[in-house]
Amino acid sequence: MNTRIENQRTDDEQRLPALRLMAILDRHLALHRHLLQLAYQKTDVLKRGDTDGLMRLIQKEQPAIAAIQQLERERAQLVAAWSGDENPPSLADCLPKIGGEERQKVERLADELLAVIRELQAANELNGQLIRQSLQWVTLMLDQWLPQPPNVTYTAPNQNAAAHERARSLFDSKA
Repeated sequence: MNTRIENQRTDDEQRLPALRLMAILDRHLALHRHLLQLAYQKTDVLKRGDTDGLMRLIQKEQPAIAAIQQLERERAQLVAAWSGDENPPSLADCLPKIGGEERQKVERLADELLAVIRELQAANELNGQLIRQSLQWVTLMLDQWLPQPPNVTYTAPNQNAAAHERARSLFDSKA
């Protein structure tokens, strides 16, 4: 009877880190999905050229990013304590220690999280391209509106520009 209670306690002790890990991964997944939705909203805002909307979305991202960083620290601590290793192992290193149903749930959460992160990376890459294109357009417009600097090369007052160019190209070819 005593052995059965000890086995139950050992099972619970091994299950507790797995349950905490699942909770952390679940929160990670929810926060990354939130960031993905914000990234899609950013795409729409960038297409409209709404800089105020873009600033609001960036402000909405900051708490989610801070929460993800905190969760990552918690996950690293949990995994390091669980493994007893100085070098924190990856999630894949912990899977053999998780049994049965919990292992399947952790694998499913990890797969979903990876898929959302990849989608988020693609959305952020698109947004980066849209921002670069917008900056190129702004630069082009500024170049059109700003006065061009005067020509600082010297030409003789009685010599036209075409003759000057021919003379220079002739000299360049002889040199």
